[in-house]
Amino acid sequence: MPSERRTDRRAVVILAVTALACGALLLVPPIHQDPGYHNLADARALLGIPNCLNVVSNLALLIVAALGIDLLMRRPGRVDTSADRVPWMLVFYGVLLTALGSTWYHLTPNNSTLIWDRLPMTIAFMSLVTGIISARIGERAGRMLLGPLLIIGALSVFVWGWGERAGGVGDLRFYALVQFYPMVLIPLILILFAGPFPRLKDLGGVLGWYVLAKVAEVLDRQIYAVGEIVSGHTLKHLLAALSILWVYRMLHAQPEKLYHLSGGREGEE
Repeated sequence: MPSERRTDRRAVVILAVTALACGALLLVPPIHQDPGYHNLADARALLGIPNCLNVVSNLALLIVAALGIDLLMRRPGRVDTSADRVPWMLVFYGVLLTALGSTWYHLTPNNSTLIWDRLPMTIAFMSLVTGIISARIGERAGRMLLGPLLIIGALSVFVWGWGERAGGVGDLRFYALVQFYPMVLIPLILILFAGPFPRLKDLGGVLGWYVLAKVAEVLDRQIYAVGEIVSGHTLKHLLAALSILWVYRMLHAQPEKLYHLSGGREGEE
């Protein structure tokens, strides 16, 4: 009974923090797409490819996604069952689709193609959260939440897209929550629910590289102004690939049947 009460308290903490995040979002004014968003610093065409470095840098994401998919297909014992493996596979498939969507977007930058850049990102975000839930809280919780979280992620993009089509009044608040709240939720789950996988420092690397990617994106023009060699947006793709490489590294380092060692498996010794 004490352990059940402790589990309930931890769940209440997560639900309370999530409710606060959603409530705070409602207090923020609508976030509209910057009309100049598509005017990235480095628009150079090379070898006949428009916005070449922003296009080609997506290869880094494609390669890391392929490595992750290959790892989980060749060594399925890294996760205990196919149900456990699904969210981790979806992380890498989401990244693979992001690389393709981002390539399309940078070839013809506009709001319509941007939807297909952002949508697969939400697959990766929500699947990563579900993988952590499965490992630390329990497979049943992860299995129950995977579908709803993927739907929430997709809706966050479509809500913005519908608003843009309805007269350029798309609201990015929902999408911002899906993209940034996992940076709070994942460490919170790791702190509240004990278990050897994944380690907090490993997820620190994943989140740390992703934060640097977002900083590079914001400093797109300032970075490009230093010698006009590479833009912040191109660096964003490379740093995001390093973040996913950290996920690959984290899974690769685990022994076979890692969930047999985890505190997240319900009802197993």
